[in-house]
Amino acid sequence: MLPGCRDPGASEPVPEPRVRFVLPLGGVPGRDWVINNYVDRDSGAGVRDYQGGRKSYNRHQGTDWDVPNFRWMDRGFPVLAAADGRVTAVHDGEFDRNVACGFLGILEQPNLVELTHVDGTRSRYLHLRRGSVKVAVGQRVAAGDPLGEVGSSGCSTAPHLHFEVRGPGGAVVDPFRPNLWIDPPRYETALTLMDLVVRDGPIEGEDALKDPPPNAERISPHRTLGIGLSLAGGSPGDEVEVLLEGAVQRELVAPVPGEPPHGYRFWNLPPDRHRGTRRILVRTRGRVLASHELR
Repeated sequence: MLPGCRDPGASEPVPEPRVRFVLPLGGVPGRDWVINNYVDRDSGAGVRDYQGGRKSYNRHQGTDWDVPNFRWMDRGFPVLAAADGRVTAVHDGEFDRNVACGFLGILEQPNLVELTHVDGTRSRYLHLRRGSVKVAVGQRVAAGDPLGEVGSSGCSTAPHLHFEVRGPGGAVVDPFRPNLWIDPPRYETALTLMDLVVRDGPIEGEDALKDPPPNAERISPHRTLGIGLSLAGGSPGDEVEVLLEGAVQRELVAPVPGEPPHGYRFWNLPPDRHRGTRRILVRTRGRVLASHELR
């Protein structure tokens, strides 16, 4: 989601870092967050992540850890120091609810924290929530200490953490090089639901799923029912099912592409298709992922 912080030193050879990282976010993968983009290892116009897949985009220089949407961000989702270090840069105060990154967005400054570690390696934590930075330049922190919270400041299209590692000379380091994670996150994850959105009215588009109001508890019999999903993981061929218990048309099915690992799906159902619905179920392969009762 971040078009990369271009750096003239990014092509320099990088010595093997002596630092090892813990995860920069807490929570449960697939429920609370999913890695949506890795470092692009292709030096040309192509895209290649550390596993040889395409879970990245051209010239991306960090790792993007997505949270489900802004209402999860609003709960306060801590960003953690990935290793012991000293704070060498901070920035705060920028708007933190961006959903697009056009030409002007590229010029916008994200809220951030930068740490420098014992071997000179630097880790950077970008797009933080406004007002959430908890550390100051010169401060010593330990691995796992809170630095701020996930946001969508700067050039960002949804709430996420852009975690970036640089060598002492400024060259990009892919944190998924061997032996840099103490407990590395999995590359392939099963299809999971991160959030279900239910609206008394239509969902206008994907951006509405990124910043949804509280779920409706009652749907007017004369209005559109909007149902939206924030999905993580999955493989090509997977499908997600939405069941409307009590309605005439009970089942909605959507294929899941598998890439990118974080995706959105939504339906807008006119009254004759949702009338009588008492409960909404989301499931995949017969496994219930979420349930929402209606009055």
